[in-house]
Order: sequence, then C-alpha cells, then structure tokens
Amino acid sequence: MTSNVLNYIANLPVGAETTRFAETDDAAVPTGVDPDHIPDGIVTGTNLVEFAGDVDPVLRSSVAMSLLAAQRVANQDVVVADPDQWMERHNTVLKNLNWVVESGGKVAQSFEKLDVAVHEAIIPLLTAALGGAAAGTSLIAKALEQMKQVNQDTPWITLFDRESRRFNVSEYHFTRVTTDQDRVRMNLAAARFDATFGRKQVLFFKVTQQHATFEMASAGMAADAVLLKMTNEALKTKLATLTNAFIQELDLGPL
Repeated sequence: MTSNVLNYIANLPVGAETTRFAETDDAAVPTGVDPDHIPDGIVTGTNLVEFAGDVDPVLRSSVAMSLLAAQRVANQDVVVADPDQWMERHNTVLKNLNWVVESGGKVAQSFEKLDVAVHEAIIPLLTAALGGAAAGTSLIAKALEQMKQVNQDTPWITLFDRESRRFNVSEYHFTRVTTDQDRVRMNLAAARFDATFGRKQVLFFKVTQQHATFEMASAGMAADAVLLKMTNEALKTKLATLTNAFIQELDLGPL
C-alpha cells in the first residue's frame, strides 16, 4: 500500500509555481513557511488551518502538504468545471493519500437585511462544523476578526482571498486538525458565496439592504498517523517549488 501511495504522489499533476503575487503592484511578496516547522495557524492556498498544540511537526507538515496537493490537483484538472466538481476532485486526492471521510453535511443560510458583517454571522456555523474551533480562543476566530483590521495586502490574506475565488464563487475553507491516539483528524468547513457579492473580502461585507445566501459544507476526515508520516518526504519533494507561494503563517499580530 505504501509504495502505491508514494507512486501516486510522484505522479500528481500539481502544476508549476505561478506569479499570483505579482498581479498587482502593491501585492506583498510571500516568503512561505518551513515545512518542517509548521506553526499552529497557517493558510494553505484556499484553506485556513489551525493545529491543536499536540500535533507533532511531521504530522503538521503532512497535513499541510496533503491539503496543498489536493487543491493544486483540483485547480489543474481541465475537466473540473464547477465548484462541486472541484471539491470532489480535491477530496478524491485526500482519499488516495490515506484520508477517510467519517462524516459530512451541508447547511444553507440566507441573510436578509442583516446589520452585521458576514464573518460574524457564520461563526456559529463554523463553531459547530469545527468542533468548537471558531470559539473565542481559536486562531480561526482571531484570524477572521483580524483580517478586517490588519493590512489587507499581507501575504496570508492575499493568498486566502485570491485562492478562494473560482467559477464565479468565493469558497473559503477552514480546517481544525487534532490527534486521537494513532489517528489524525481533520474537521473541515467550507463557506461558499456568489462572487458577485464582492470581488474582495466577501467575508467582511456588511449585509444591510441586500439579500445574500451562502452554503456551508462540513466534513470529518481521519488518517492513520503512521501512514500519514510515511508520505511526508514524498509530499514535500513533490510540492517543494510551490510551498513558498501557497503556504503562509497566520500573522495575527498581538493576540
């Protein structure tokens, strides 16, 4: 099984590094993170990820690389024509990397003249989907709050916003990673908005007179920690030229 997975990784069509951060003159140039020392909070492409404190460095790296590989393959697949197909392709890659889907569901939500920022309205749904990870002490909650306060051209915000726009929708992903004995668990949530709602920072629009809808999808996935660690070096090698451009530490400033 391990050799099959390693061969699969070696042949993943992840594409080449792009020049996304040169699209505007004021865009910050990313420096990336050390894949062997992943911090508690990162953005990997379209995904804002929080690690529990007891997730060890190799597992953090393997999770980050698994998520990046899944996103890149879905982005590169010319057959993928809509957000649902993108997510299906993304999850297929994770399954082939030894991740097993344990739970999932969708919630549709409408806002009618809601005098509150969208990110504040979706936090209760994120809390439920991520097992409490959107509570006040969570890095995800802090990141959502501080995205509207800090420089909007910092690398992690630029990355999170740009990678979240596909097929005329903005789809923001959030992941909480924990360990349970010999298993690694990911609680994932995705909030999908029509991109016409705003070209930048959809999450921070204040809904007053508008009618807005979004869809929240959640999933629970798990992988054997030993098997996940065995993929780490192969994933790092495969994604070596992409890591700096697509994985950023959450720079939240004073907490």
